[in-house]
Amino acid sequence: MAVESPDRLDDPAALVAGVLDEEAKRQAAQAASDAEAIVLPDDLLPGVGGTPMSLREVIGAGGASTITVLFGLGMIDNVINNGAFQVLAPDIQDAFNLSDGAIGIIGALAALTLFLTALPLGSLGDRMRRTTIAGVCTIVWSVFAFLTGFVNVIWQLVAVRVVTGMGQANEQPIQSAILADAYPPEGRGRVFGIHRGASTVGLMLGPVLAGGIAAVAGGDDGWRWAFIVLSVPALVLGIAVLFVREPKRGRHEQLAVLGEELGESGEAPISLSAAFARLKKIRSFYYLMAALGAFGMAVTTVPIYLNLILEDHLNLSAGSRGVVGTITYSGAVIGAAIGGRYADTLFRRNPESTFRFAGAALAALGIGFAFQAYAPNRYVYVAVGIIAQACLYAGLVPAGPAVAAIVPYRLRSTGFAMVGLYLALVGGLGGAILLGMVADMTNERMAVAIVSPLACLTAAALLAYGARFVRQDIARSVADLIEERDELERVAAGGDIPVLQVHNIDFSYGQVQVLFDVSLEVQRGEVLALLGTNGAGKSTVLRVISGLALPTRGVVRLNGRNVTYTDAELRVRSGIVQVPGGKAIFPTLDVGENLVAGAYGFVWETDRVQQRVDEVLDLFPVLRDRLDQQAGTLSGGEQQMLALAKALLLDPEILIIDELSLGLAPVVVQQLLETIDGLKAKGITMIIVEQSVNVALTVADRAIFMEKGQVRFEGPAQELLERDDLVRAVFFSGQGG
Repeated sequence: MAVESPDRLDDPAALVAGVLDEEAKRQAAQAASDAEAIVLPDDLLPGVGGTPMSLREVIGAGGASTITVLFGLGMIDNVINNGAFQVLAPDIQDAFNLSDGAIGIIGALAALTLFLTALPLGSLGDRMRRTTIAGVCTIVWSVFAFLTGFVNVIWQLVAVRVVTGMGQANEQPIQSAILADAYPPEGRGRVFGIHRGASTVGLMLGPVLAGGIAAVAGGDDGWRWAFIVLSVPALVLGIAVLFVREPKRGRHEQLAVLGEELGESGEAPISLSAAFARLKKIRSFYYLMAALGAFGMAVTTVPIYLNLILEDHLNLSAGSRGVVGTITYSGAVIGAAIGGRYADTLFRRNPESTFRFAGAALAALGIGFAFQAYAPNRYVYVAVGIIAQACLYAGLVPAGPAVAAIVPYRLRSTGFAMVGLYLALVGGLGGAILLGMVADMTNERMAVAIVSPLACLTAAALLAYGARFVRQDIARSVADLIEERDELERVAAGGDIPVLQVHNIDFSYGQVQVLFDVSLEVQRGEVLALLGTNGAGKSTVLRVISGLALPTRGVVRLNGRNVTYTDAELRVRSGIVQVPGGKAIFPTLDVGENLVAGAYGFVWETDRVQQRVDEVLDLFPVLRDRLDQQAGTLSGGEQQMLALAKALLLDPEILIIDELSLGLAPVVVQQLLETIDGLKAKGITMIIVEQSVNVALTVADRAIFMEKGQVRFEGPAQELLERDDLVRAVFFSGQGG
């Protein structure tokens, strides 16, 4: 602390000025770091710059069978679950005597399936064969679509509507991820345009097919036959997708950035919680999800209300509504083609512009829906509807390639699951409730005219703001890919595999970045001292290693195996065990109970637990005499021994000790150091964070010094003692952070 600091404490104005000055410096440093992170040549960003690819080349790279079968899935899903249900909603409403709000909510119940299954499907999609998942989901929902024709009471209608939502539930996390991995970035916009075009074809054919089948069947139950007949091709396509080739994850990114495909790097299972936490740190993705949540309020439920308006205000029958719907959705085909073409072109020239293009199209959509609601006749309704649907799909198509670009390929299915979740849950169910409330207070027309523009303009604003982060987020994924390649090459060349590797870690608490490109390695049997000034980021590094915090960028490996997206519990089972300073025992349990609790990873293996307990009690004989004593009544040194004993029960690959000597008398510290020396002699790999430089360097082979979230020194422990500037900083600032 500078000499003038005490004077500042007596001068509040000077103190505030000093705080503001430091915050300004921090923000400037972070802005400079962000700017540096996004400065990469375009030829290192997949799909940006370079030579355009023809559609024939794009399809040839991924195979025609994949897009053909997935096109069929997207089409039949929308024929049944959207087109047919929307046009037949008035007939179903009459059959069950439902209110406008009730039929709107039942129509949106497919969103409940998305809510329940989107993230689990996404997690499975990042681990398992995705074509199998798509096939099973399609077969299941096709069976329930068939059963829709036989429902007799409302609860049955609700049940089949929920399960048929599995078509939409797997479309985003599974089908979109398959397309992103099957086809190169230079053509993903057009591929997603084709896939989205399947939805538009389904929406076009759904009304006329469902209305036609209902008209031919005749009577009050004609609508039932539409679901029975249309479920058959859905079942056939569900079987067909089981035989589609599964694309390799991240293949095209690897080819684009590295010029070659990488081998397997020993990725540990990706936990859903870790994937979700990582995705939230991708800023452009965060704003895209928020935009889709707002936009979903218009796109999910409004079409049902528009069909109610066609019946109640324009006096159209089911057959006539089907014809109107088919003609209207022809605009969607045009919009999907425009969106796909411009998504590739804009992304190649400037990735940020895809967000802005999508936002402008969605804003126009909301206004178009409002005009449709008050159309004086069917002709005006159709003309405005064609334009609105063109805007809808022109704006929606670019979202797919954008997600594929900004989300790490290992998390791609989970990323697409989030798209479906926000679109259907936040937007779909939220929009159904909001529209129902407004409609009950006013009427259907007013509800659509109020909710649609508000929702779509909000989405456009969020996309415009999120665009500024797109290039930086792509660059971070590229940096991780390059780091993975470099590590594989190093190992292939005969390089050692450290027990622990922490490479290029960035970490932020909210908008405040606290770790900047932190890297460290720990070799087997080595003791590493992690030192630094107060608030340097040492504790945050430990949290990242242990899985309690997910980095914004970078990788953590254990014995060469990537555990970056693995949750804390699995890391403990894999061998990363941490002793937190002052918080490592259960004070109300006795010593024996603490030891049993410490062996939770194999608590049901009685013989193994007893063997490990005996081994650690041999290291800490004082604990053997206190097995029945409450842990909170032990001395400070004995509590620290118990904490170490609990950690050693888990037979760690790497033992992380935070604040070994905190609050302990020197004689007790000396006893603990002897224990640490004994563990070192047994070959146990350790990281020690200590408030005392002398204590840490007494047992450490190597030291790392951190300051302001960055590594300032790395080398033999004795060399650090020769750096008076660094050692003095630790002594004068105290230890923490």
